[in-house]
Amino acid sequence: MKNRAETIILLDCGWEDIQTFARLLRRSHMYCLVMPSTVSRERLLQEQPAGLIVCRGEAGSPALPAQFERLELPVLQLSLTAQADLEELSDRALDFCRQDCACSASWRMDIFLQEALADIRRKVGKETVVLGLSGGVDSSVTAALLHKAIGAQLICVFVNNGLLRKNEVEQVQELFGSHFAMRLHYVDASKRFLEQLKGVADPEAKRKIIGKEFIEVFSQAALESKATFLGQGTIYPDIIESIALDGNPEAVIKSHHNVGGLPENLPFKLIEPIARLFKDEVRELGALLGLPAELLDRHPFPGPSLGVRHLGAIEPQTLEMLRQADAIVVEELLTSGWYHKTWQALTVFLPVRAVGIKAGKRAYEYVVAIRAVNSIDALTAQVTRLPWELLERMSRRIIDEVQGISRVVYDTTPKPPGSIEWE
Repeated sequence: MKNRAETIILLDCGWEDIQTFARLLRRSHMYCLVMPSTVSRERLLQEQPAGLIVCRGEAGSPALPAQFERLELPVLQLSLTAQADLEELSDRALDFCRQDCACSASWRMDIFLQEALADIRRKVGKETVVLGLSGGVDSSVTAALLHKAIGAQLICVFVNNGLLRKNEVEQVQELFGSHFAMRLHYVDASKRFLEQLKGVADPEAKRKIIGKEFIEVFSQAALESKATFLGQGTIYPDIIESIALDGNPEAVIKSHHNVGGLPENLPFKLIEPIARLFKDEVRELGALLGLPAELLDRHPFPGPSLGVRHLGAIEPQTLEMLRQADAIVVEELLTSGWYHKTWQALTVFLPVRAVGIKAGKRAYEYVVAIRAVNSIDALTAQVTRLPWELLERMSRRIIDEVQGISRVVYDTTPKPPGSIEWE
């Protein structure tokens, strides 16, 4: 959904900051896509690019992979060194796009919106789309976009997977079912999800189980609604982080539930209208669609919900500890005014015990970690320096109010090297 003659491919040959670089180009209205150096010539040419920028890291990777030799496209080679400045490199890239590739650099979100609406209507026709709605920013913007395009042909399925935040079920049903008047089908599948996750500690296995169960729940809903399409709120970082950039499956950062969890025999045609947008672009699109600021400004929340914020095997009792602790953190952030000064905050349950003193007695109970970061597009993140008094208040309330938690820690790891979510 863009002028294909305006597309620039960024070929990743070991450039750690390539996603940040891509965002710099897009903010200058130059549409670009990141592809691994192992991508086939045929797949790259499917995008009908206007030019190719080879992004090499300090390791001294080949200037141009063999499969792209004699490619009839303008090619720019950039190297990221310790002395390189991303802003300067983006200026060089923009000059290349305008002068060598004859690009106008006119990609804007209002144009994307009109093209997306037309593309959805063309693809869907008179068929029905079923969309998994979580109430998060990505799925909410997808719902608003699809609803504007096809109206009552959209059926939103809100699945209670047993891993949602406190009061999430009531809030989502009120906002979308009542306020936006969308066709909303609520499915309580909490027992089903938790049964499948019982005893599973590996984070990748949990993500894929959750993705698989979502698809099966949607399949059942689609059979009832006779839907042809499955809509998903996949965004571009989901795709990039699920790709083994160097051709090695072990290089995948993490499998996203709506990327890595899809079966080969999917009984729907997929429609992912925001799959090539970064997070900040999704929020910009949501504003154009008229979604309220309190929704768009909501902190990002993972599709697998608390399932990937509960380390180790999930038990109902420890999951409830996490849910209560998370609610306290969010409440304190809102009360203090720090919620909207923080891009994302989360609470993580750690399956380890620590000695403490509660009610004057020895306690040997669990630990939770609080994490707060600031970011633009989730590709990099800096730790938010929350006031010490606020952290103390969160910690005291969690220990006093949540039975089973005796210790609270604060995560000070930036991204990179750490991911924003712990799993």
